[in-house]
Amino acid sequence: MVAIFLASVTPYTGKNVIAMGLAQQFRKRKRSVGFFKPIGPKAARVDDAYADEEAVLFKKALRLAEPLATICPVVLSDSALADLLRGRGEGARERILSAYKAAARGKSVMVCAGMGRLSAGTALGYPMSQFVEDVQARVVAVERFTWPLETLDGILEMKARVPDRFAGVVFNRVPEALAPQIEQAVRPFLRARGVDVLGVIPQDAVLSAIPVSDLVATLGAKVLCGADKLENLVEHFSIGAMTVDAALPHFRRYPNKAVIVGGDRADIQLAALETSTRCLILTGDLYPNARILARAEEAGVPVILAPMETSAAAEACDQLHGWLSLHNAAKIARATTLVAQRLDWEMLNHNLAR
Repeated sequence: MVAIFLASVTPYTGKNVIAMGLAQQFRKRKRSVGFFKPIGPKAARVDDAYADEEAVLFKKALRLAEPLATICPVVLSDSALADLLRGRGEGARERILSAYKAAARGKSVMVCAGMGRLSAGTALGYPMSQFVEDVQARVVAVERFTWPLETLDGILEMKARVPDRFAGVVFNRVPEALAPQIEQAVRPFLRARGVDVLGVIPQDAVLSAIPVSDLVATLGAKVLCGADKLENLVEHFSIGAMTVDAALPHFRRYPNKAVIVGGDRADIQLAALETSTRCLILTGDLYPNARILARAEEAGVPVILAPMETSAAAEACDQLHGWLSLHNAAKIARATTLVAQRLDWEMLNHNLAR
């Protein structure tokens, strides 16, 4: 069996995108694939128990039979974190290895996702570098190269920490302008130090887009219409704080956008609905008139009502840009395609078999 452990040095690198793409591609190659997350930092209530949000996602997407507690055995809920801080976090290694054994039963490939650095889990008495050794996994680093020196230092430190288990690095969410530097300078720099670049995956509008359902949850918003369109993907945000004459040319510059606008600005709302708009976010807890809702229904555009003012709503939406959610069929399909096209599968398989 092959076990792959995805780690990172910096935050928001898109490990889930790579994990999903790897899992789906191995399945297409007729391999039996499992997913495992030793420690889950994002707790959600599922059937009166805590589960990691990503474990829920992967269980559904990969149609895994294992219980959520097997896929992610240590979930850092508020109560679990409180126990840890009181010195009652013992037994993590035993729980994780027992769950991993169950999750890996009958699988030929296990895709394992870490929280980030290989030092994660140290506070629990079980750093992920030790987990990698215990299950004989191969480490693949996933990085964005947003912070060049920190990234390079971290990759080389990661390889030094598990020299016999390090398979290489995937650069993910790479802006077009940065790709030549990675190919022409970073790749040979790392190669000279024994680190293979397994792939360079570009920044992608679909993967970076945010489902309207995520906006509803983040803003604590009420859905006024278009409840069947909450999987619409938002690629841009625009604040409707301009004159109506300026609104149309401004909105036409941004396709697949959400427009954040006061609930009392019917003129701006109508202008937004005449362009490529995926969602109207009305602020100030002010309801629109019936004409707006009728036009939005006709255009297939959800209208959601946020309780905060426009500036606060815009700030909350902006904070979503770092996090890549895969709770959307179109995004899962896109992740699978990009990983299939942009990963050096020959090099990956060679390094996994070493």
